[in-house]
Amino acid sequence: MKRQINISLICALFSVALFSACDDGSSAPEEPVDTFDAAVVCPADGMNAYGEPNRGTFTDARDGQVYKYTTIGSQVWMAENLKFDAPYSLCYGKIEGFCDTFGRFYSLHVNGEYFEQFDQELLDTICPAGWHVPSVDEWSVLINNMGGPQMALSRLYSSSDFGDSFIKSTDDCKFNSLPAGIWLMDGNVASENVVSAYWTSSAKDVKTAFDCAFNYNGITFGTHHPKMTIRCVKD
Repeated sequence: MKRQINISLICALFSVALFSACDDGSSAPEEPVDTFDAAVVCPADGMNAYGEPNRGTFTDARDGQVYKYTTIGSQVWMAENLKFDAPYSLCYGKIEGFCDTFGRFYSLHVNGEYFEQFDQELLDTICPAGWHVPSVDEWSVLINNMGGPQMALSRLYSSSDFGDSFIKSTDDCKFNSLPAGIWLMDGNVASENVVSAYWTSSAKDVKTAFDCAFNYNGITFGTHHPKMTIRCVKD
């Protein structure tokens, strides 16, 4: 009996020691608290820093195209993809009404050639006057304002229904990211109604720029595709 008691005592002490070794006084890191509040980050009412309503429309003087815009934090973004018929831009005509919804696909290379250097003049003038192609830093400010890459995806994508493969979002700030897909070298479009891939003005080298992609991995920055859509931000 005494031997049994001693064995039981040893097992009990071992269990306590093992538990103590595993519990070093620290606990698993807590999930970050989501403090996003659309009423603070992108209020629908009120005026922005430019003295304009937080949400509204403006007209591109070049072609009369009217665009919606939205204010998010200190930034003002177009709430639609660019539709201006710029040099080397294309409208994907295999799907009826595609350009009306998703805008045009753009090249920012000299002569529209994928492996040429960037056309700086085209980059500087492709957006309406007072607007420009956003840099990686400007996209990052937007993403951070919306709660980081994953949460931003669920808040910036359009709330419209583009099919079963589309990650429909709450579109809290009416940014309305549109899944135009990716223009391929053979002239076809892949991942339409699934992925958004936007130009940035940030170059990786003289022939390569970063894109800003909305996909299943959240919002990421990668290497640009031959032609992509453009979402302008106010100067």
